[in-house]
Amino acid sequence: MASQITESLAVAASTAVSPDAAAPLATVRSGSGKNDTENANSKEAEVGTSTLSGDPSEDDGQYFHQHIVKDGQQVLISWTKEEERRVVRKADYLFLPIFALMFTWMAIDRTNVSGVLTSTFLRDTGMTRDQANTGVSLLWFGIVLLEIPSNIVLHRIGPHYWIPLQVVVWGVIEVLQMFVRNASGWYAARLFLGLGESGFIPGSLYVLSRWYTQDELASRTTIFFFGPSISAAFGSLISAGALRIEGAGGLFGWQWIFLICGVSTIATGILAFTLVPESPHHTGRLLGGLVPWSGWLSEREADVYVARIIRADPKKGQSSTMSIKFKDITDVLFSWTTWPYLIICLSGLQSVGGLSTWGATIIQSLGFTSIRANLLNAPAPIIASFLGLGLSSLVDRYKRFGYTIGFVAAWTMVGLIALYHLPVTTHASWSFYAAYVVTVSAPSWQPLNVTWLSLNSQTPQKRAIAYAVYIGCSNLGGTYGNQVFRGSDAPLYRRAWSACLALGSVWLATLIVQTALFKWFNRRFAAAVRAADDPAALERDALYTDRHGRKHRYYW
Repeated sequence: MASQITESLAVAASTAVSPDAAAPLATVRSGSGKNDTENANSKEAEVGTSTLSGDPSEDDGQYFHQHIVKDGQQVLISWTKEEERRVVRKADYLFLPIFALMFTWMAIDRTNVSGVLTSTFLRDTGMTRDQANTGVSLLWFGIVLLEIPSNIVLHRIGPHYWIPLQVVVWGVIEVLQMFVRNASGWYAARLFLGLGESGFIPGSLYVLSRWYTQDELASRTTIFFFGPSISAAFGSLISAGALRIEGAGGLFGWQWIFLICGVSTIATGILAFTLVPESPHHTGRLLGGLVPWSGWLSEREADVYVARIIRADPKKGQSSTMSIKFKDITDVLFSWTTWPYLIICLSGLQSVGGLSTWGATIIQSLGFTSIRANLLNAPAPIIASFLGLGLSSLVDRYKRFGYTIGFVAAWTMVGLIALYHLPVTTHASWSFYAAYVVTVSAPSWQPLNVTWLSLNSQTPQKRAIAYAVYIGCSNLGGTYGNQVFRGSDAPLYRRAWSACLALGSVWLATLIVQTALFKWFNRRFAAAVRAADDPAALERDALYTDRHGRKHRYYW
């Protein structure tokens, strides 16, 4: 019978023992007698949730211990640091990449409109630039409509079924866009594409938060966002190639773009259906379990994997379904800590959001051909993605989210100021292009902000809702972020750059206030703990323990 972990189970003792003494504990079942219970309680009271200290190289020969529930009984799992690294590497190579690949094609399906707009699409469909903008906004509106409902369905039937199904559905809709002939068809296609994509990002982020510990989450979330961060580059290269085969098979270049991206997305969804597991104990489910396979985690490795997760955060369970109550939703929506993230999302992302749609068109207006414009649009997102990976490793180590994202905000503001002052003319084409590359090359910060929000959520239910609300706001921002680049404002885009600067200013100001507030509440929390008769009762509300053992109410 497959293992299940109960979310109410307390963290068992974590201590170093000799290999000879610890090895037999790997599969010992805890007894139900009074002495066993008292011994377990005594050991937990003695060492609590402490972890092995010192340099990782000093952990050789030492074991971690954690109880899980297996076949209805408590089982004590013991494992070494090296064994833990091995099972995490398996997830990094076999579990994380499929989610990153799905997200990459989702982002390409959204942003390939940038390449489409450099083709003959507007002329072939009889649309104006502003009508194309409206269709782009409808996609984001469609995503917002079903963001939370989709996330609730995911938790009812399990992400291993719901997420791959979503990918296949929106891949089919992506292909159908090649049959658009007028503005009405364009509006309908983009709206349904958005509806099909609803809930994918928050659902995937929630799954990752259940498979990785707090110390691992920022870098893994950044890897999850890595593909989408460079999707503009991939999309530009796909567009450039598709435009070169204009007329092949009787199709326009923009039709080839939709066809190539849609078929690739469907193939990715089918692959995900074969590989995405229900839990660490259910990794052998090729084609939804139709094809027998031992799985990429053995029974022992699955035990270690779930034990390490519970040891790091006792509130996490490995059940693929979860009950979300209405109170969980209201607690997130009416918490003051949620809103700074949403304001930062609505302003920061959209300060450069319009460039994902109109970047290639703006480059084309500098005097380049459509194919060359798409190629020139590729480098900046790649640079931003690799810089984002570097920042995520720093955040995983030092847990300083506000300072890191503030650095990116300042970078972006400098670039936008340069774009505002440089004219979009052929004479100044390369200087403007250089400023454009610098601006879009600002390190990817969205995964850091999402991780920050996740770590400041107290329960798995609230974390799931927070993801849905945040990503819903991100998509809501897309409804207006693309509208700043209007046809009447071309080619200088003075009003557009002014709007981008205004949004960037709100982003930076909110970030400064948010970070200061979190630090202030942490100081108040520390003072309350020092003055309390029972500090342990208050410390249970702490979400973050720094390297000096000090407990904090919020990550900042």
